[in-house]
Amino acid sequence: MHSLFSAIASTVLAGFVIWQVVKMYRDYPRLKQAVAQGDPAARTRFYARGLGFEWVSALLALAALGFDKAKLMASALQMEDTAFGHWVSSQSIASKPAMAGLGVGLVIGLIGLSIARLRARGRGPALATSEAKPWFRKLVPDFTALIPTTGRERWLFAVVAISAGICEEIVFRGWLLYVLHRLGGLNGTALILIGAALFGLCHIYQGVTGVIGTTLAGVLLAALYVATGTLLVPMVLHSLIDVRMAILPSSNPQVARAEARQEM
Repeated sequence: MHSLFSAIASTVLAGFVIWQVVKMYRDYPRLKQAVAQGDPAARTRFYARGLGFEWVSALLALAALGFDKAKLMASALQMEDTAFGHWVSSQSIASKPAMAGLGVGLVIGLIGLSIARLRARGRGPALATSEAKPWFRKLVPDFTALIPTTGRERWLFAVVAISAGICEEIVFRGWLLYVLHRLGGLNGTALILIGAALFGLCHIYQGVTGVIGTTLAGVLLAALYVATGTLLVPMVLHSLIDVRMAILPSSNPQVARAEARQEM
């Protein structure tokens, strides 16, 4: 009975995630259009929907795993004797110096973004120029429309970002890797790469570069998961990566103008 319930929950979760990814891919251009047209509630509606997706998918993942915390531990993936497991061990990813360096790097990055935001705020409307975008801008993932501009949007986005860090790690590092390993028979490097690729595909609304970037992030988060044995470290890192957008100044002229008007 328990196995049947887990199978049903996993099937529902897989269908739910696929449906939401397709819906996100379809609706994201509409969000960009609504933002460009000055709809003040466009982002908050989008954030609220994202918040619902995160927690519903996480609860389905926990149900599929039978609310068994042992299945959320990296030891359940049996990575110790695989090439990826040996590589993670040799890199000392989970060592105190590595964790400290990662933490310092994130703090410096967030401080840098905060300074950039303050400088952008000081320049005000001058940011909104019609200059042609440099070629390398095309390589940046397309998430400009998601960047919050008002105080309320920034707080709500921060909640969504922290929720994504917690819930997506449960779904994509906890449930997905466990299912691919136990039911799909995948091990080691193949398990990590396929899991990361599926995680990246869920960000297809950001374009090809967004998929590539999140796939690489998926490999890093999985490495931290295997190295530490727990989802806690990937959750914290994932949350911090996403939270940065709450203080990120926009390079989009229309968004910059709206932000300048809100903060003057």
